[in-house]
Amino acid sequence: MDSDGRILNVDYIKQSIFKGGLCHTLRKEAWKFLLGYFPWNSTKEERANLQKMKTDEYFRMKLQWKSVSEEQEKRNSRLRDYRSLIEKDVNRTDRTNKFYEGEDNPGLILLHDILMTYCMYDFDLGYVQGMSDLLSPVLYVMENEVDAFWCFVSYMEQMHENFEEQMQGMKTQLIQLSTLLRLLDSGFCSYLESQDSGYLYFCFRWLLIRFKREFSFQDILRLWEVMWTELPCQNFHLLLCCAILESEKQQIMDKHYGFNEILKHINELSMKIDVEYILCKAEAISMQMMNCKELPQAVSEILGIENSSVTPDSDNGEDESAAVLSCPTSLYQSVSTPVTAANGTTDSTQQMSETQS
Repeated sequence: MDSDGRILNVDYIKQSIFKGGLCHTLRKEAWKFLLGYFPWNSTKEERANLQKMKTDEYFRMKLQWKSVSEEQEKRNSRLRDYRSLIEKDVNRTDRTNKFYEGEDNPGLILLHDILMTYCMYDFDLGYVQGMSDLLSPVLYVMENEVDAFWCFVSYMEQMHENFEEQMQGMKTQLIQLSTLLRLLDSGFCSYLESQDSGYLYFCFRWLLIRFKREFSFQDILRLWEVMWTELPCQNFHLLLCCAILESEKQQIMDKHYGFNEILKHINELSMKIDVEYILCKAEAISMQMMNCKELPQAVSEILGIENSSVTPDSDNGEDESAAVLSCPTSLYQSVSTPVTAANGTTDSTQQMSETQS
């Protein structure tokens, strides 16, 4: 950090977070940068001014819904619906976590108030079921209503399309995931298609709320901060999906699971997935992709990989098949031993620690 409080060597910090995560004491400050609430090149004074401005803005928006009378709310069906959904979801979000357990818990009140205020921030979207799952870990880490709100706003900028009525973001991601899986293991993809599971709808929850209900609360903190580094490629969460599916491929195929069995099996993975193993496996897959001599253009675009040898896509799939032949027969075969990069603890987040002083 320089004398004005600017973070130096951002790439190195992101690499370190990707490889080892963050100590919990650093998350409160680091997540503000990772989520884009604080610009990486901002000075300490600029951040203080930003927080003051955002605090004022937050409480102005909060006052908007707080000051609505019962009579006014009776004439505003959308606000009533938002409030009803929020109250239902808040009462069942992470209630086993000490931060949210018990009745009249301050954490629950903050969760409710932040989500209601978000409805004022983006009234068109308002509240959609699942958004409380995205806010809960952020509020837990921030322990501050205003900072949690603006970090949540930044996160929702990434996730907004997942919750829109047309759900275009979800449709796009499922198509992208299918494209990646077909390159990685066309045989497994064909099996899933034969069982009416080729659209990968059983991965819907993974994508909608970024694995929030698949891993323990502490593992989610680790997983999300890794994804927020945007390393080693864009849409890394899709490779995490591929890594999980590859881990379950043998059981699904050997036991000849059909549509219902596949759905049941995937749902029952919740809280049973080893986060470090999956992170390593997904990173290994990304490295295999990057080292592939030729990639279909669609895959390069999904992962944001610059490849001068990309193979244009075609309707009959011949070009894509040629590209796959330039890679290992199955990319999965070469990732059975994950690279050891996404584990351990980082020793390179000292600059983050200094921002707290």
